[in-house]
Amino acid sequence: MDMSNKGFAYDFNNERRGIALLIHNEVFDKFSGYKDRPGDSGDFIRMQEIFTKLGFEVDAKRNLTGRKIFDTIQTVSQSKIHEKSDCFVCVIASHGEEMQIETKNNVIIKEHVIVGTDGQCVKTRDIVEMFNEDNCEGLKDKPKFFFIQACRTSNTTVLGMDSGHILTITERKQPPGGVDDVEEMHVDSKITDNVDASYISTNKDNLDTRHMSTADTYLSRRQLVHQVTDVECPEDTLLMFASLSNNFAVRNSSSGGWLLTSLYSQIKEHIETGKIGSTEFTQILNGALKEMTTKNFKPSDTTSRLYGAFSPGCFTHCLSRDVLFLEKQYR
Repeated sequence: MDMSNKGFAYDFNNERRGIALLIHNEVFDKFSGYKDRPGDSGDFIRMQEIFTKLGFEVDAKRNLTGRKIFDTIQTVSQSKIHEKSDCFVCVIASHGEEMQIETKNNVIIKEHVIVGTDGQCVKTRDIVEMFNEDNCEGLKDKPKFFFIQACRTSNTTVLGMDSGHILTITERKQPPGGVDDVEEMHVDSKITDNVDASYISTNKDNLDTRHMSTADTYLSRRQLVHQVTDVECPEDTLLMFASLSNNFAVRNSSSGGWLLTSLYSQIKEHIETGKIGSTEFTQILNGALKEMTTKNFKPSDTTSRLYGAFSPGCFTHCLSRDVLFLEKQYR
């Protein structure tokens, strides 16, 4: 097949591979209401390693507040490097929620957010929008990849769970059958039972509240969702989550998050076997999803009701061409 055919694959012969922005939150403020995320330090190291091997200029950040997450991503979206780049990668590992929010028009929406170390949140949709063709001219017609290791649950999905501990949960049915052992499990979410039905703004420094909210902004579990807002996938963009909507993202305190561990494993294998430049990238991501399905856990007495609360990861994309990481700067 003709690799030079622009209709077949994106142009990966630019001067630079591009920026790989890594945002990993492991240690959370005590007053944030969120527990730490043990196991993320290994993911942080592995993501730096694998994207460096792919030739990216890695911009690695750790333990950012909600505002700092927003400011960092906005700054990177305005970088001139994109004009000379093949593509862009963003990896986010933190706590996450699918929050129900009441808008000014009294419409109830459910929207995914990323939690900062201070408990403040950034809408995932707004993160992605910063890199669309209207807001980031340098990445127009170039692939953008977002990998998100964060839960997608809300207080209306499961109640009574506190992340970072041996898990307890209420009103969850356990199906018959058993699963294989795995080490202590954690989820990247905080579920609260006491909620506030109003939208709480924390805009103390004239920050656009469209991008910021608080993790304590929930609606009563009795409130119905009238409208569901998915994370929009703009043109030439791929979004990969650690779980399906309404499910927990699983993280192992020793080996790290299931999504990022599998992503690392699959990309590394294709680099080491010399197949990275000839294998379409979404096929590699399918391999990561397949690897995630082989991971099981055996719940303890206190976590036996967790069956049905987990899922493999998923991705959605609006890529118009194939993605081939042609050799540029592997090391």
